[in-house]
Amino acid sequence: MSVNRQKKPGAGLSGRELHVLLEITRVVTSSLPLQYMFEVVHAYMLELIEYKTGTLYIKEKSRFNLKAAVGADDESMALLGKWAGSNFLLKKIKASGRPWFSTQFIEPESIKKHPYYLKVLAPLGIMYTMGAPIRDGHQVLGSIHLGRGDGDGDFTERDICILEAVANLLSPAVRNIQMRQASWNADGLVICGNGPEISIQKTDEENDSEERRMRVLSSVSSVMASELRNPLANLKMSFYSLARNYSSGVMAQQDLEQMDRSIKSMDKTVGFLNNLSRNLDLKREWLNVNQLLDEVLQAVAPIMDPDVVVVKDYGPVPKLFIDREKMHTVYGNIIENALDAMPCGGRLHISTLENGGYVNVVLEDNGFGMDREIGRKIFEPFFSAKSNGIGLGMTVCRKIVESHTGTIKVRSNLGKGTAVCIEIPVGQGAHAKNLPGRSTVDGMPTRTN
Repeated sequence: MSVNRQKKPGAGLSGRELHVLLEITRVVTSSLPLQYMFEVVHAYMLELIEYKTGTLYIKEKSRFNLKAAVGADDESMALLGKWAGSNFLLKKIKASGRPWFSTQFIEPESIKKHPYYLKVLAPLGIMYTMGAPIRDGHQVLGSIHLGRGDGDGDFTERDICILEAVANLLSPAVRNIQMRQASWNADGLVICGNGPEISIQKTDEENDSEERRMRVLSSVSSVMASELRNPLANLKMSFYSLARNYSSGVMAQQDLEQMDRSIKSMDKTVGFLNNLSRNLDLKREWLNVNQLLDEVLQAVAPIMDPDVVVVKDYGPVPKLFIDREKMHTVYGNIIENALDAMPCGGRLHISTLENGGYVNVVLEDNGFGMDREIGRKIFEPFFSAKSNGIGLGMTVCRKIVESHTGTIKVRSNLGKGTAVCIEIPVGQGAHAKNLPGRSTVDGMPTRTN
């Protein structure tokens, strides 16, 4: 039986509550990643409402996925996300588009028999829940929920009034995040300057010409890599033997450091050439891409300007069946490009999310950016906007990503920065090619809606 509650007198907001809501507005309009934003909002909400856990669900296509949580460990957060489809409060808010607390439409005795309570809420020590929709007009973008223990008592009309106000404040931030994700829906696009989108998809004749050119390049690269590998290995052994046994004077040390940098540069070039060979021979394993990105950041730390701020906005993504070394090369090369574009410091934003059976990694800097002409050519072999570049980095990145049946997309605004999105399917080898909602156009995987 539904329980109807009349709004109690005094449900309006006090001056103190309005002041805290203004502080929440300041947080929501900041550039904090969603998880950190929610954690700060949570700290403010505790001044207004007593609760034990807080969760934030965001709509992606037809599903509401858990995007942030407080008051829950990783295991509990995984359960909250896994069982989102049976969350009775989320269903009610999604259907009605208005705020509720659970006892408004279901008796406490019935709640305790519900699978969502037994599987998720009870282990968290939660009995009473309330939630409010995050709306854009009549469209429900997401939902924010709070939970209390049995001994803490039910939520009140004042509580739900405050939560609805917070949900309304969150609406612009969530809308902006969804707009940013939607900008990657078209595959293979480079967005440069303030002009229109530039498609890198080519005509059949251009594709045939590029395929022939890549076949020749692959063969030449394979031969060059083989010819250079052994002499380079001997040079490295001789150099490190010399470095261990010779130490005399500052100039000698500077010479050794210069030789070390040169050898590493040559080694990187040989690696690029080797990755351009026709068969990459992927050595796949199940990897957590968030951990792999941390490994890459640790590897590039010695060359990172201390004024570069790295913002990690990692989502709860499934493991990927990928080649560790080759994907390390991809992420490492893109991060190094971002650092080169920010020689005086800046902001490197790295985000990961799962979307429709794919894991997206977005690496975004606020550096120089690219103009329209450079944007057109970034995937072409031996083209580089750098004075000391060989022009193989993005060519290799594209080949490696496509060998994982993924896609790589770039957008850039001159003077504002560049973002690279790498999308890899969740699944094993050939099985990933046949995931639902995916087709190919001119050999390039594309999403179908």
